[in-house]
Formats: sequence, structure tokens, C-alpha cells
Amino acid sequence: MPLQLLIMVVVAGLGLTIIMGWMNSISAPHSIGEVFVNPSEIPVYDPDDDGLYTNEKVTITVTVTDQSGDRLEGATVVLDGANIESKGGGQARGVTDSSGQVVLSDLKVEQFGSKLTTIVVTVAKGDYGVDSSYQIPVIPS
Repeated sequence: MPLQLLIMVVVAGLGLTIIMGWMNSISAPHSIGEVFVNPSEIPVYDPDDDGLYTNEKVTITVTVTDQSGDRLEGATVVLDGANIESKGGGQARGVTDSSGQVVLSDLKVEQFGSKLTTIVVTVAKGDYGVDSSYQIPVIPS
């Protein structure tokens, strides 16, 4: 009986060692950490009182970090809402550089009526996932 118990303990110990070694080789999943946006709000204006509020010279800087707080290079940033578009009329989008930043300039923001709207900032990168939690308020003035 003691020999069988000794064999069981040795086999269990080896099994535990193999499983722990396997688990230690698994890396933590990547994820997008924080998204910082400047400016934190965008004013729009209706100088001719026709109900169409616009701002045609908007520059937005987005900085993205990973879950460790390191700047994230190569993340795609897309802005959506308040009829935001790039200078050429296309979707406002860009890719972060080595400092984790993308600067989107000469953007046009346009909305009908004086209600508060938002621009959703969506960040995506391969195995880091997608984050759409940041919203920029668009403030009619």
C-alpha cells in the first residue's frame, strides 16, 4: 500500500509540474487601455440662423495606450457622428504612429438643430480588440 501511495504522489507531482509550466507559458491577452482625445468637446456655430450648425476647421488628436499604459502604434482610429468628415469628404480616420497618436485635421462637423450630439471615437487593433467607449460632445453655440 505505501508503494502505491508513493507512486500516486510522484505522478500527481509530475502532472502538476507539467500543468503549471504550461500555464506559465500562456501570455496575458492584449487589450486597448485608455483613449485620450483633445479637444474634449467641439463647438459648432450657426452664424446665419438657418438651423445648420457647423465647424469646418476641427483638429482632433487621439492618443491610445495598451493595458500596460504603453503607447499603442498601428491602431486604427475612426470618428463617427455629427456628420464628421475629412477635408475630402470621406470618413474621418487614421492610424496611430510610434507615439500612439494620430492627428486628424481639417475636419468638418455639421449638425441640424441645437441639440447636443456626440462623436464616437472607435479604436481597433488586431488582437487588442475594439474600444468605442470615448465620445466627444458637440456643443451648439
